Amino acid sequence: MNDNSFYQVYFNDTLETKEQVYDFVSTIACPNHSYQKRQAIIDQLNEREKVGSPLIAEHVLLPHIESNLIKESQIIFLKLTNPISFWDNNIKDIRLIIIILLKTGEQEEVKKRISLFTRSLADEDYLERLLNVEEQSSFYKEIITF
Repeated sequence: MNDNSFYQVYFNDTLETKEQVYDFVSTIACPNHSYQKRQAIIDQLNEREKVGSPLIAEHVLLPHIESNLIKESQIIFLKLTNPISFWDNNIKDIRLIIIILLKTGEQEEVKKRISLFTRSLADEDYLERLLNVEEQSSFYKEIITF
């Protein structure tokens, strides 16, 4: 795995709906692939949401999937310019979306790295810093020093 691509940060992103977010994620998960494969990723994200809410803190979502369609495991950060006012009937005012894409059969080392990162999300102060950072360079600093 290319370490530089493990964390993908999209700062001041202008996505406005859940559908736009999942479509965008599908293009990252399946670059240069057919509409059907991208739609399969979107379907998997929606199915995963039926199992449990992706809301991990006020204003923060953590959608995640493991799929054989994913070519490279990664963590994607979408720091939104404007909050998504309506995600679903129970989730509103989303400002930060952290998406974990795990390829099926990933190496244990990568799984441990993702697990370590997800534990950092239990720290309310850490999430607050991610939500409130105003410069992209500072955001990068926060995610690589968790």
